[in-house]
Amino acid sequence: MATVTLDTPPIALIIHGWNDDPARGWLGWLNAQLTERGYDVRSPHLQIGERPLLKRWNNQIGPLANELSQQSIVVAHSLGCFLTLRMLEAISLDDPVDKVILVSGFYDAPNDTASKFFAPEPDWIHIKEQARKFICIYSNDDTIVTPDRTRRLSHKLDAELMMLADKGHFLGSRGLKTLPEILEFIEE
Repeated sequence: MATVTLDTPPIALIIHGWNDDPARGWLGWLNAQLTERGYDVRSPHLQIGERPLLKRWNNQIGPLANELSQQSIVVAHSLGCFLTLRMLEAISLDDPVDKVILVSGFYDAPNDTASKFFAPEPDWIHIKEQARKFICIYSNDDTIVTPDRTRRLSHKLDAELMMLADKGHFLGSRGLKTLPEILEFIEE
């Protein structure tokens, strides 16, 4: 695998999902793999304590977004994908980031009770200007973010859509310790 060699290492921003730990499972593994390849990995731990959650999480992610460059990549999982969409919607980069990879991503509410949290629908035109390439990854057996939701997100972003079989919701807490396929998507 290629190692990044630049004067300033490119940033890899990893945004985890609901109540997850970015240092564990495949996210922690990815952090180590990207660090080894010369990326400056940023992986904030978004905690679910105080409300309002979205505002607090955006305050954590926002300053990191302002450091992204055309060599940067963003990898997000589950609810982290929605946060990534809002982050990209809120910034205007001079040069789009290289790739945004969304694993078990979605943009819509899973039910009417949660719809207020996800409104309004993202500004797709602006978001698409912030990255050269979007990749959406889903699993055929994901029962938390069903494949149709990730397919709809892919359609909205004109993203490359990839299915990785039998990975469930890509949870490290349920045994997914590595995800070597994601390195292939990053390096393609």
